[in-house]
Amino acid sequence: MAILLTGPIDNSPVNGVRPTQTVSIKIENQSAVNAATILIQGYSLSATRVLYVSEQFTILPGAVATRNYFADISSFEYVITVTGATPEDILVSFWGKNSAGSLVAAHRLVYSELFGSENFNGATGSTGATGVTGVTGVTGSTGFTGTTGVTGATGNTGATGSTGLTGAIGASGSTGTTGATGVTGPTGSTGPTGATGITGSTGVTGVTGITGVTGATGISGVTGTTGPTGTTGLTGPTGATGITGSTGLTGVTGATGTTGPTGATGPTGATGITGSTGLTGVTGATGTTGPTGVTGATGPTGATGITGSTGLTGVTGATGTTGPTGDTGPSGGPEGPTGATGATGATGNTGATGATGLAGATGVTGTTGATGATGTVQPNPFDVYVLQGAVGGDGTQASPFGTIQQGVTAVSPTGTVHILGGTYPITANITINKAGITLKGYPSTIILLQAAVIPFTIIGSGVTVDGLTITSDNPYAVEFIQLGGTDHTVINNTLFGPPQAGPSSGWVVNRGLVSQIGNMTGLLVQNNIFYSLRQPAYFNPNTTGEVISNVVYNTRGFVNDQAVMVFSGNSWGSPVNAVDIALLVGTITGPPFDPLSDLSANNSTATIQDSR
Repeated sequence: MAILLTGPIDNSPVNGVRPTQTVSIKIENQSAVNAATILIQGYSLSATRVLYVSEQFTILPGAVATRNYFADISSFEYVITVTGATPEDILVSFWGKNSAGSLVAAHRLVYSELFGSENFNGATGSTGATGVTGVTGVTGSTGFTGTTGVTGATGNTGATGSTGLTGAIGASGSTGTTGATGVTGPTGSTGPTGATGITGSTGVTGVTGITGVTGATGISGVTGTTGPTGTTGLTGPTGATGITGSTGLTGVTGATGTTGPTGATGPTGATGITGSTGLTGVTGATGTTGPTGVTGATGPTGATGITGSTGLTGVTGATGTTGPTGDTGPSGGPEGPTGATGATGATGNTGATGATGLAGATGVTGTTGATGATGTVQPNPFDVYVLQGAVGGDGTQASPFGTIQQGVTAVSPTGTVHILGGTYPITANITINKAGITLKGYPSTIILLQAAVIPFTIIGSGVTVDGLTITSDNPYAVEFIQLGGTDHTVINNTLFGPPQAGPSSGWVVNRGLVSQIGNMTGLLVQNNIFYSLRQPAYFNPNTTGEVISNVVYNTRGFVNDQAVMVFSGNSWGSPVNAVDIALLVGTITGPPFDPLSDLSANNSTATIQDSR
């Protein structure tokens, strides 16, 4: 939820006239999927804070709504509450208007000035400079490493027994405690390595004798110079590995020194104020996309590049270790039979595969075919655009028609004629008889009548007139809009005449709206502003409908001539009307007009002239 506040607005009279006579609130829902609920509350601020406007409505995704309210009071305040959508998707602006309908600069508030919800933080200012980093504390000293435990003594090596036939391997004796390791003598310089001799053929491996007890190992002498490496003898079978002695205990690790304290962080600089965000302009409708041009032919595929040469063969892995040679048997006797050939040693690991050779160059890519011509944007008969003075247009937003009549002629039923900003002089009647179409104005769209003709005659069904400002260069004894048919809507418009001298009873009979006799049902007149006219609207016999939340001043009031219209939520400005609602002879008694006290209370204490 977001709560947008104008704050108290001073509207004290200047030369006897208050600057702002009405306020206009424009709301835009930029969400593509979420609707929002809007609650608008207006307060009169005199000796006490009095609620005088309260309206709640729903705004659909992508929609724009305008609400106009009476504001000819010395001080007021508005509160706009938004629920049901992300607050950042709802944009609101607040406009004060004087008696001529012009904006009052001092009473214009944009979204960034209204944004005041206690649920949201204001915009973030620029980040101040980072304070100086405090000095790093001294690192504590490293604790001492504990002493390495003593290595156990090595057991005595038993004498080597004579080699006989290989008997059963006895159980391994327990390994004695490893003695302390003596100091290692200096290593002698390495002698040159002799040439490797030719490996002789492998002789018969003799039978392995019983392994005697290992005797005690003597103290290691100084290592002499390494002599040339002799020819490698035949490898005998590997003897059994003795049990590994237990590892000595690891010394205790010294305690870690204390870490010094961290220096204090410097203060953060003050955040700067963010500037106001400008109003977002209205997004124009997207034109219809033309057909995609023909795709050009694909170019021929380039020739395949030459395959790179095969990489070098990796180095052959090292040959596995040859087993120890068995003991030679006693001499002198007859030559015994040749012993069985010993088992072949395990094959060494395969060397790593050599690197792959470089890949050949990729063939040249064929030429891309030419791109087909771009299709043209075709006019959309359901969204037709008009811009005063445009020449030779086709009704698209990029090339609008130059007159409203052209737009009405081109639009299809249920479509919209977008009357873009500008002043449209009218000297001939425009008749609208297409079901469900909308005449959509924009904030600077002004219809200026310059002859004694009715500018708009609306018949048929379901026509909407939304967001137009209609006036005239002189007072003409005609209405701005004449309505006949069913279910028409006149909403969010401003209709006013030029000033006329003297009391309103002597004014030219110019009117905002007039319904046709016996030919208008289901009319909705809502959220419009009427002023400086003989009458805002004249409802002829048998007209039915509703008149809701309009602002009217400096007129002779709504005239109900035997019509059945429901009036609610309307308000009255200054200069005051001669009467607010007039009920002429022949108008029914009872609901929706009686009791008159309720009719007055439901319309901001309306002044009612009852001639029934």
